[in-house]
Amino acid sequence: MTPTVPKPLLVRLAQVYRHEKIRHPKLRAATLAQWMCDSAGASSRLAQEHYNFGHLKWRKEMAPYATKIACGPKGKEEFYCKFATLETFINGYWAFLNRAPYSGWEERADDPAGFIGFIAPVYSASPRYAQKVLGLLDDAQRLLDGDPPADRPEERKTPLVDIGAIVIDPGHGGSAAVACSSPNNAISASGVKEKKLTLDFALVLRDEMLRQAGKAGERVKVVLTREGDVNLTCHARAGVVKTCDARAFLSLHFNGSAPAASGVETFFRAPENGNVNADSDTRFARLVQDALLAGMRPFHPDVRDRGVKPDTQTKNGAIGVLNDKHLGRRPGAPRAVAALAELEFITNPKVDRLIVSGPEAVANRARVAGELAKALRLYLKQATLVA
Repeated sequence: MTPTVPKPLLVRLAQVYRHEKIRHPKLRAATLAQWMCDSAGASSRLAQEHYNFGHLKWRKEMAPYATKIACGPKGKEEFYCKFATLETFINGYWAFLNRAPYSGWEERADDPAGFIGFIAPVYSASPRYAQKVLGLLDDAQRLLDGDPPADRPEERKTPLVDIGAIVIDPGHGGSAAVACSSPNNAISASGVKEKKLTLDFALVLRDEMLRQAGKAGERVKVVLTREGDVNLTCHARAGVVKTCDARAFLSLHFNGSAPAASGVETFFRAPENGNVNADSDTRFARLVQDALLAGMRPFHPDVRDRGVKPDTQTKNGAIGVLNDKHLGRRPGAPRAVAALAELEFITNPKVDRLIVSGPEAVANRARVAGELAKALRLYLKQATLVA
């Protein structure tokens, strides 16, 4: 029997969980198996729309991690937790257990089966709940190991067209500053850190590019500079371009300022800062900017176009991650294009509700990722034709 291929959302959850530091790592596979059971393999509405894989009901203690969302048939709605990112769900789940009904579970932290058996009667009314969760333990471990079941490849009448590689850089990360990279800058109106949103958006963008490419008969390589909560120097982030011989580099950020500030802006390295590729970078930045605006306008019609700008217009007068030396660019050699995008001001309460904490936030970010994925694939295809 061919194993069921896990949903991309479940694979992303496992990928983020693999890198997340938790107090009791021996329970990592057991808790992932629990979420797989609760969300039917990440196919439930709560998982798909609200990143609530554990179907956690709203409790006031969850306010630091989640917002309250109504879910269920009309007239019978119940309030559940809505999480802005996969990381906040993971942290929120462990906070959810630190409540009186579950007191005592830490004494079983070295025994996954004992842990599930202990919390099961409180967590679910089903007498077979613990058995169902433990039956998924091996699948959960494979996902955490990065080895999800593979589907049988479809026979293709024509070979895939290779359109090259792109590096996606989720801005910030970790807890300490490193050379030219802070751990976090903006914090949304609802309290979500920029670094968590950049990673989540980058993972969705990667999967969307791969999905679109496969459907179109293309092969694309999408490399992320980080897959967990770590901070890297600008040199290390940009240096991935050389490692994978990428044709494009895009750094993703979310903006922050006064509550009224809003809009999308994309930066390129200014000629005054030594850019040998300024014309191509400018065109690439415009393509990125237009795609972000196109993705947002259906749900954010008054989104402000703050323009495509040289990095001389930033606070520091330059953006280190776009440095030619870091990117391995030099005159007379093939050069990857590079840009840094600021995807709206998450400190704006309206924007926060639209793309961070509101009922459609996860779906809205996916819409933006879809438009951006199309634009990036178009650039790579055009670059392939002239290579």
